[in-house]
Amino acid sequence: MRRRAGFSLALSILMGFAGLCAAQISVPGNYTKPFEPEGRPLEGLVITLDAGHGGFAHQPGYTGSARGVKSRAVEGDLNMLVTAQLYHHLKAAGAVVYMTRLDDRKVAPGDSDRTGELTARTKLAEATGSHLFLSLHHNAAERKTADGVMILTWPTDKAGRDQPLEKAFGAILREEVEKRVHYEEPFEPWLSDHPLVSSSDIPSAVIEFGFLTNEDFDAWVVQPGNHREEAIGAYNGVVRMWHEHRQELEAKRKELFPDAKAVKPAPPVSPMESLAKRVAGDPDEHSPAAANKAIGLWKKIVLSDATSYYVNVAMEGKKGKWKLTGETNMPQLKESLGALCEALGYKSVENDVEVLPSAKLGDRKFGIVQIPMALTWDEPRERSSVQTQLLLGESVFLLDENEDGSYLLLQGRDAYVGWVRSETVRRMDAAEFRAWTSRRMHTFQKQVYLDDFSIPVGAVLPVGDTANSYELPKPVRASGNRPIITLEVGPEPPVVDHGTNIANRALGFLMTPYVFGARTTLGVDCSGLVSSCYAAEGLVMPRDAFQQAIVGELVATPWYRDGLRPGDTVFFLDETGKVYHTGIAMGNNRFIHASPPEVQVSSFDPADPLYSEGWTRQFSFGRRALP
Repeated sequence: MRRRAGFSLALSILMGFAGLCAAQISVPGNYTKPFEPEGRPLEGLVITLDAGHGGFAHQPGYTGSARGVKSRAVEGDLNMLVTAQLYHHLKAAGAVVYMTRLDDRKVAPGDSDRTGELTARTKLAEATGSHLFLSLHHNAAERKTADGVMILTWPTDKAGRDQPLEKAFGAILREEVEKRVHYEEPFEPWLSDHPLVSSSDIPSAVIEFGFLTNEDFDAWVVQPGNHREEAIGAYNGVVRMWHEHRQELEAKRKELFPDAKAVKPAPPVSPMESLAKRVAGDPDEHSPAAANKAIGLWKKIVLSDATSYYVNVAMEGKKGKWKLTGETNMPQLKESLGALCEALGYKSVENDVEVLPSAKLGDRKFGIVQIPMALTWDEPRERSSVQTQLLLGESVFLLDENEDGSYLLLQGRDAYVGWVRSETVRRMDAAEFRAWTSRRMHTFQKQVYLDDFSIPVGAVLPVGDTANSYELPKPVRASGNRPIITLEVGPEPPVVDHGTNIANRALGFLMTPYVFGARTTLGVDCSGLVSSCYAAEGLVMPRDAFQQAIVGELVATPWYRDGLRPGDTVFFLDETGKVYHTGIAMGNNRFIHASPPEVQVSSFDPADPLYSEGWTRQFSFGRRALP
């Protein structure tokens, strides 16, 4: 997920665009949503992509790597960026896509020479029975003014026979790439006995997008996002090649790989279908007991942290009149349970599950803990099962109240759900809650007393306007029945805007290709983006999204996003109800996240050109891991 003259690909590329702003982080004014293929024009195609260079270019004696004449951009890194981007476009268009390398490594094991390394890459294409092999490069030239797109092909196969498909592939690629990239000179495809195009009879080509020894191309290629343009040009070339020569390519594949099977799109298996198979008992048994057992298994499999989700749901009724009843704190979980029951064969289920917060709460569905400490319970009665303890000044999100209003169901700042006596909480509407939580807070690092009024370790209160002053959620006798108190607790620590730092670091990954499992500016996945940006700020995050989802203070819910600040983590649920995606808030309803094909900025605001209805629907909550 992450070019500009003078940059280093090892650094955060777009930091110059990131303004330090507590309210929101700015993105480049010309930033647009990622490219998305129309339809699936490449179904049936098998293609192997090769990002040129990589680990073998680091071997002693190798002199083939190019560097930007001014930018010092590394050719192998540029190759990786455009290839990883192209991978997603081809896959989204229906192709079966293989890559020779996904990181900076050799493909051939051991101390293989250049020819052995390059031949190993084409052998991977043969092993997969590919229709096409495409290697992507940026090169250098002895003539520094050389400025154009160069396509490498070889005119004959290993038996000396003509290869018209390879010639056609080269011509099409040149035409389509030149439409998207900077160039000054038109170059005919170069017939080269290069191992990447001559060691295999698969129709093959090498794209040299330009020469890094040319100042104009060097300046263009390192501009932010121009690897996108290179990938789109190559994508359009592959689409044209498949559209114009599919029959010949199919025949060539059958000739080269007679045992290879025709590529047919596998029938999609949704996550919900897979989940239903895991929780189903007797597929022919349909009863409330069987359904409720499946719901219990669903909770264990799907809910990454059961303490943060309130799911009090059960199946009632009989065949033809099934009904889901109860409550949950997330609309996605209601939908997931309804879909699960349908997938298990319970037809026409009436989904009567209430999504909290309850309408009984009215507008005052927020709160601040106003007593020193209070236990929470799993039922609206004391001495039921203890859940956790709330501390003075903690912010809470209210979900429900019991019949006489003596108990409130809430989520604390640690996202734990539990029941508490209603006098524990100072209730607020959204505007009052927003005003309170947006103030500078002091977290008490040792227990102090105001007369006999205890302020425990971990309590949090707004800092007042005068030295050593703090505001209580409600006046008490020990404060002289005034909300403002004065306490000697030592100097206030300096304000460090960790959130803005994290969001700016994330912006440095903008437009970096999505690579599952990766954590760098050459490729990154969603939780890798979060963990890398937080690590730079001194916090080691768990690796996966469902693990990161339990880190930090709860600051946003499906029904309240106003608490999100730059640097907060945001989480999303899939159709089963599982946390499967994460990103970093940027303020102003925007967030940055790694999702195929690249690190991108999306918005929860329908009026924003970067608005995403899908991500808005799947948003579940936000956390603040650093103050």
